[in-house]
Amino acid sequence: MSRGPVVIEVTRGPVVESRHEGIAAVVKADGTIVESWGDVETAILPRSANKPIQAMAFVESGAVERFGLGDEHIALSCASHSGETRHVETVRVWLARVGLSEANLECGTHAPRLQTSIEALARANILPSAAFNNCSGKHSGFLTTAVQYGEPTKGYIKYDHPVQRRLRETMSDLCGLDANGFPHGTDGCGIPTLATPLKSLA
Repeated sequence: MSRGPVVIEVTRGPVVESRHEGIAAVVKADGTIVESWGDVETAILPRSANKPIQAMAFVESGAVERFGLGDEHIALSCASHSGETRHVETVRVWLARVGLSEANLECGTHAPRLQTSIEALARANILPSAAFNNCSGKHSGFLTTAVQYGEPTKGYIKYDHPVQRRLRETMSDLCGLDANGFPHGTDGCGIPTLATPLKSLA
C-alpha cells in the first residue's frame, strides 16, 4: 500500500533548485490506512499541527461555558495567529476573564508576522509582549484549563505539569498508544512536543 516518499521539487524558472522528501498518510476515522507514502511508522514532531488536539482538553474541561468564552477563543486555542490587534486583544481579554494576565504566559514573545503590524508597533513605540506570540491562544487554553481544575498556573509548560500530563492522555486516547512513552523535545513556544508515529497522528 505504501508508495515511495513524496518528492517535492522547488523550481526557479526551468531549473530544479532543490528536492525534498516527505512522508504522508491518508487514514479513515477507524485508523485504516487508505494510502501512504514513505515510512508512516516514523515518529514525527507535529508541532503546530497538534494544536487542535491540544485544544481538546481546554474544550472538554467545561471552562468555555464557565468563563463565557466563545468560538473566537476556541479558534485561537487551535491556531497559530499572526499577532494582529484582534488576536492580541482577544488573548488579553480572555486571560482577564479567567483572572490572569499575559504575565502568566510562558510562551515567550516575538514580533507580529505582518509587516504592517510591525510598523504600527514601531510608530507607537510599543514592544511586542507575550500576547503577540503566535502560540499565545494555545497557551491561554492551557492556562484556562489549569484554572478550571484548580491547578498551579506557574510552570504549566513543564513536562510533568498536570496540563501537559492531560495533553498526553488526550494523545494516548486518540492514537491508541501510550503517549507517555513518546520521545519528546521542546517546541518553539516552550512546551513539550511529542514524537508521534505519523500513522497514529493521522
